[in-house]
Amino acid sequence: MAYHIALYLHILGAFGLIAAITVEAISLRGLRGATRGDDALMWLGISRGIVMRLAPASLALILVSGLYMMATTWGPRGWILVALASLVLLAIVGAFGTGMRMGRIGPSVGRAQGPLSDELRSRLRDPILLTSLLVRSAIVLAIALLMTVKPSGVASLVIIVLAVAIGLLAGQLAGRSRHEYATAIG
Repeated sequence: MAYHIALYLHILGAFGLIAAITVEAISLRGLRGATRGDDALMWLGISRGIVMRLAPASLALILVSGLYMMATTWGPRGWILVALASLVLLAIVGAFGTGMRMGRIGPSVGRAQGPLSDELRSRLRDPILLTSLLVRSAIVLAIALLMTVKPSGVASLVIIVLAVAIGLLAGQLAGRSRHEYATAIG
């Protein structure tokens, strides 16, 4: 019975993490398209209000329940260890790729009155913000694959490395297509 409760909490944490990433994606799209300070502040508030609470709580729920299941049922199998390390990587990419950048942009958005300056609009369109989101999304999907297939440690590591590479490539392609669009119209 305790295992099933832990599994339920683990899945609930995964749902929460996916919800946080979804809200972040919607907010980032809104921020990237904002032209006025009040619009950017609204999108930033949505992101901070939901993502900054839901993502850490979901990660904690995933980690605690996952560690419990590993300790009581599964043991330290390769796919579990790679998934745990990937959750740490997920947090690091989120902190450095998005958290710190948005922490520096936030006060500028809060002070913005009327139309956003070109410099602030450029900072809101920082390609690293989108790349961070895409890499973290790919890692989450890869972890779900690991939990489903339960491959060897080496295969699990390859899956995570491929997921990170796909996220990075998607970020590069998204940045390139935006640059080519801006060049074509300007």
